[in-house]
Amino acid sequence: MPKALYAKKNSKVSFQKEFYSDLTMDDMYFAMIVRSPVSEGIVKSVSHPNLPDGYSLVTARDVPGSNLVDTSKGKIPIFCEGNISYEGEPLALLVGPDEAVLQSLFDELVLTIDTNTIEDYLPDEFDINAKAVENSGKKQTKKELKIQNEELKNIKEIKEEFFSDKLAQRIIKFGPCFEKSDDESCIEKIFEEAKYVAENEWRYALKTPDYGEPNGAMCSWKENYVTISTPTQWLNNLRHTASEALAIPPESITIRKTTSTNRGTNSIWYNSIIACQTAVAAKKTGHPVKLVYTRNEQEKFLNKMQPISIRNKTAVNEKGVIEAMKIQIEVDAGFANPFAQEIIDRLSIASCGCYNPKNTFITATAKSSLNPASSVDIQLIDSAAFFAVENQINELCNKCNLTPLEFRQKNHLNIDFTKRKIPKAQFLFEIEKFNETIEALSKQSDFNRKYASYRLDAMNWKLGSGPKEYVSVFSSPMRGIGFSCAFEGAGYYGSEIYNGSHTLEVTLETDSVLTIHCPPVSNSVHEIWRGIAAEILNIPLLCVKINSLFSNGEEPPLPENVYSNISIMTSLLKKCCLAIKRRKPDEPLPFKVKKKTAAVKKTEWNNETFSGKPFHSTSFAAAAIELEINPCTYREKLRSINLVLNGGKILNIQAATSTVKLGIQKVLSSLLEDDKVECKNIKISFMQSEKDPSQIGELVHQVIPAAYTQALTQALNCTINSLPLKTDSLYKKIKEQKAKIKSQKEQEAEQKNKEQTEKEETQNENSAVSEQ
Repeated sequence: MPKALYAKKNSKVSFQKEFYSDLTMDDMYFAMIVRSPVSEGIVKSVSHPNLPDGYSLVTARDVPGSNLVDTSKGKIPIFCEGNISYEGEPLALLVGPDEAVLQSLFDELVLTIDTNTIEDYLPDEFDINAKAVENSGKKQTKKELKIQNEELKNIKEIKEEFFSDKLAQRIIKFGPCFEKSDDESCIEKIFEEAKYVAENEWRYALKTPDYGEPNGAMCSWKENYVTISTPTQWLNNLRHTASEALAIPPESITIRKTTSTNRGTNSIWYNSIIACQTAVAAKKTGHPVKLVYTRNEQEKFLNKMQPISIRNKTAVNEKGVIEAMKIQIEVDAGFANPFAQEIIDRLSIASCGCYNPKNTFITATAKSSLNPASSVDIQLIDSAAFFAVENQINELCNKCNLTPLEFRQKNHLNIDFTKRKIPKAQFLFEIEKFNETIEALSKQSDFNRKYASYRLDAMNWKLGSGPKEYVSVFSSPMRGIGFSCAFEGAGYYGSEIYNGSHTLEVTLETDSVLTIHCPPVSNSVHEIWRGIAAEILNIPLLCVKINSLFSNGEEPPLPENVYSNISIMTSLLKKCCLAIKRRKPDEPLPFKVKKKTAAVKKTEWNNETFSGKPFHSTSFAAAAIELEINPCTYREKLRSINLVLNGGKILNIQAATSTVKLGIQKVLSSLLEDDKVECKNIKISFMQSEKDPSQIGELVHQVIPAAYTQALTQALNCTINSLPLKTDSLYKKIKEQKAKIKSQKEQEAEQKNKEQTEKEETQNENSAVSEQ
């Protein structure tokens, strides 16, 4: 690594293997973020009584270009310069050559903040109406009335535009009950007449732990050219944002993309703001500047996931068929979130799971709050919806006296896209071998026998006739088994950010070398792609190479995690290779082929009606978790995890198994806030298929949480409706159950005594009448 990194006008975007926090440069300064100590108010000033030479404060006034970054959900400031949006919002950077001195100066900073908000200074509708009442005795002219109405209208518009807490919304009404009327009462009639109805609220805030490098950036200037070294995952967005903020042309920016590991949504878009803050500091000081988030800042402001609340009301007929689902989804998006619409759209699509209710009414809302932006891994958004619907289905199984497998086989969405006639549904998913997959899991885990046995055990405990009525060290452990299934959609066609445009370019060079032009991919994907290309074109494996160099302004428009999608990109690679194979012998080299998926979107997905086939491809998995609760420690012990996946043709069994095992460990480490769950007995199986490979890496995140909570629910005989838990959660639940059983027994005894007393009084009255 050279000591100095300077940008050149014709330089290319480069992908560095180093971590940015390990980079150093001559005369480099360090930066610390000055954050708001309050969640509401107006920042007046940030100052220090006597800053030493070489140390400075960088604020919004130092931003050469625009301090506001445009996003699909409004403008977000690089530095707060007015209304404070949340506690911890960046107000300034404190910059200097010595980190130890920076810390001492940081504690001496003076922040002047008005605790009133901008909204408090706006005239209120009440004041305008009061003025109107005051003038009601006077004769008002049409002009005065018009001015008054205009004032009211303007105030309402300002408050709606700038102070509304609704970031995004999606409402879906589907089914025969809505064909005649859109009124909500239509679906409520179904619930009134249904044989079985279940209603529950599920809360989900699972966050995959991140042990990687915290976010940040290192920036340096030479004349009017800037070099940015940062773990960006969205090259195009970084270049555009930096150009606007720094008031320089895009070609004057050189991006050194360093190693990145975090995939949360905040790390995708907020990294551009962090880089701009650092670049502004470097420009003001005339020195290279490095800003590194602390671990606490990373967890609190970039990795923080606010709870997602999903209320599900389901009606089932006497045959065990789902007649209706009414689902209300509420997402706390934090102070801002450019991905808000996509988050609630993806949650809406997955909210009914793999099932096909005859009628659905879904309301999904993302609201802003005085919290840091909620961060969700864009590829794990669906897991909250699957957690809710899979737990809801298992609750219904108990009401209908059906096993979890029987209920799912009755209600799963069965669509065969090879046939012309496709059943009517809001969303179309191609889930291959649904029944075969869950049957394979049942045999692998001995699910039906264990489910029936543990259910009887739990029922005895509920009746108070078993040894677990008063749990003690002498009691046998409580056991439960949970089942869950889900799909993983790859290549969402309705994305506002991604715009459904996945592109891959392949070139057959003059020396017969095949070059695949794309951002860096994992070693396993690299080997898979080389093998596919070599096989289709019948060329040696050594003749297939991947080129990850991009000129300024030519980098991919999508975040890099899209390019890790093996299903879409493998499909495009095959199309490119087949097109090269059809090349006429006399066509000159190099021969370039570029394929993209944007055209498919128009025919398969309708964004206006929000219906159709939302994903390029889907994979499917089913999981069973068996556990027991130690009556002494009140902690769960996972006895086994069984997983069966169907992700099309598995190109590398060993790599696929390793990926799934790693995913399981990540999920298990996130189920508890203050500890981790472990399991040594893990069995993974893949269904045989000749279909194109589809994404399987995230399937465990969709199925493990619900299977885990269902196993706990059966063991404790009470509903576990939220994740993550704490180490004392099970203890509290057991105590609640004991108190509940005791209260029920007391009520039953009281009722029995009351009935006995009434019976005796009636007998005495009858005896007295007989004697008379």
